[in-house]
Amino acid sequence: MPELPEVESLRRYLVREGLPGSVIERVEVESKPSPERGTGVISGVEQLPGRTIKNIERRGKQIAAVLDDGVLGLHMGMTGRIDVLADDEPTPRFTRVEFHLRNGGSASRVVLADPRRWGMVQRFASTAEAFAGLGPDALDPNYTAAHFAEAVSPRKSPIKPLLLNQSVLAGVGNIYADEALHRVSISPSRRANRISGKNLVALFEAIRESFEHALQFIQDHPDDRGRPYIVDAHDDRMKLLRKPGSFCPRCEIPLLTKKFGGRTAYYCGNCQR
Repeated sequence: MPELPEVESLRRYLVREGLPGSVIERVEVESKPSPERGTGVISGVEQLPGRTIKNIERRGKQIAAVLDDGVLGLHMGMTGRIDVLADDEPTPRFTRVEFHLRNGGSASRVVLADPRRWGMVQRFASTAEAFAGLGPDALDPNYTAAHFAEAVSPRKSPIKPLLLNQSVLAGVGNIYADEALHRVSISPSRRANRISGKNLVALFEAIRESFEHALQFIQDHPDDRGRPYIVDAHDDRMKLLRKPGSFCPRCEIPLLTKKFGGRTAYYCGNCQR
């Protein structure tokens, strides 16, 4: 699933492609949904024609197109991809929803292609409603490492699932949680209330450093159409290679794995305590 750096890169791409100021002329939704795949919601889009996109905002892994009346929430789910296409470009396979836009004399389309159908497109009254249930954004400059340590230190949960809890900190997913925990030598099983304040501060800083590094990597490695790079747990932006048979980049022993609520953590049993 795309995590904060991928979604922030997408937000920047949508702004760069001229979505702010565009008018939604019409919306097309897939005519034959596939019942054997996911159940991601598409709702409220019939009310969108005639609306103007004012801005593109993000919190955590979710994007919101702020309209002149309401907000359009976008979430890519596990395998979704949002693209901006010229009016005459072919529609990608697995497209679930297609927005036809006009900005001055220029026409374009925004499509959500979503093979597993876990993505979400939904109209809300406000950004507060669109982002309801999400905690502070992990890159919010007003949210500090001290705030994070204060929020997390009383918790008795293992730190890995706590990092994945979007109501605690929005934007961290499986891949970057493992990367940050390895950087500061903290076991994913360590209970949050057993981690010192100093180490919680270091963990938060490692999360931000991982995100900033990934954002730069994505900027430096666009695809052949200039679109943002999609996350790959095996690429060289990560120091920790998350796949069976991988070794710790620090001490070079085989990595261990452990399940937390269906999500697999990769970690070093020697370096991470």
